[in-house]
Amino acid sequence: MLKKIAASAAVLTLASLMLTGCGAGKMSTEDTCTFINDQVAERGLQEKAEDSSAEVLAGDTSAYAEIMDEFDSILGEAADNTKDNKLATSLNAASEQTKKMAGLMAEGNSSNLMEISQKIAELDTAEAAEATEYLNTACPDMDSFS
Repeated sequence: MLKKIAASAAVLTLASLMLTGCGAGKMSTEDTCTFINDQVAERGLQEKAEDSSAEVLAGDTSAYAEIMDEFDSILGEAADNTKDNKLATSLNAASEQTKKMAGLMAEGNSSNLMEISQKIAELDTAEAAEATEYLNTACPDMDSFS
């Protein structure tokens, strides 16, 4: 019941943000996290990811790259609309990581799948983990596609 109330509050907050276009209506940390999860659910990204798993195993990662592009869009929108500056910084770092991963996956095919996997693993650096650490703390239940 609490999640439904929080989700409704996030939707109302976002709607008022879009209508007013002003910074005064920026989302709290909790509302930002709820917004991200709500957007993932509304866009069906988890289902799309599951549906594309066979394609990924077959070496075609382009569909998954599109999912990551959508997720990146959500992260960017959340970063722009949160009043938590530390969370915005962490969301922007996660967005940058997601963009890089999506770019690598967009060029995926069965002949270079291992190479793409290796390049994606190389993106998982201590710096990247540090840049997104607050995101994991602020939004521990956030959906992820990395």
